[in-house]
Amino acid sequence: MNEQTTWPNNSSQIHKFITEMVCAAACDGYYVGGRLPVTWYPKDYIKVPMTDMRMRADPSTGYPGRTYRFYKGPKVYDFGYGLSYSKYSYEFVSVTRDKLHLNQSSTHLMVENSETVRYKLVSELGEQTCQSMSISVTVRVQNHGSMVGKHPVLLFMRPKNEKSRSPVKQLVGFQSVMLDAGEMTHVGFEVSPCEHLSRANEAGAMIIEEGSQVLLVDDQEHPIDIIV
Repeated sequence: MNEQTTWPNNSSQIHKFITEMVCAAACDGYYVGGRLPVTWYPKDYIKVPMTDMRMRADPSTGYPGRTYRFYKGPKVYDFGYGLSYSKYSYEFVSVTRDKLHLNQSSTHLMVENSETVRYKLVSELGEQTCQSMSISVTVRVQNHGSMVGKHPVLLFMRPKNEKSRSPVKQLVGFQSVMLDAGEMTHVGFEVSPCEHLSRANEAGAMIIEEGSQVLLVDDQEHPIDIIV
């Protein structure tokens, strides 16, 4: 970008800007797909006080939250949104653990929304236990278009049932793949339960709650059950 570049400031200009950037590569016979690294908030978001740095939404006051992990208001574009000159499909080929049994430390209880929730403290599990519970995930990606393209693949994790204190979703990892027209490849990810399946409680301690989580790549989902 040069110093005279005019940045887009509304949804139609944003779409045109992204399209032109993609076309710059596509005109040379290939294209480079991209994804937004932020949530694009609507213009009314400027009414949220800059000094209010709470992450989680607060429905009682109308506070919508911050970042893709906790924001629950309207969006112009989602975190991870992107354009492509091709169509891609995804499929979970293998997930090494569908159930995660956490019986290595004391079980704690808390009440949330009138329900008793069982959980483990990550600090009590220990680093060695956390590493031993790692989950390997393999995703098949296929380019169904007629052009060579570089495409970013994003793996998310979210609770199966929405919880007030948990993230809406959380990025586990991403990889870019270069695929010829019609080509297919496999992409691998490592899910660390102590990092990707945990959240901070009100005391700031990282905990893993009993229940179901969902691996998510675009519209493909794969459940993982956590048993405490």
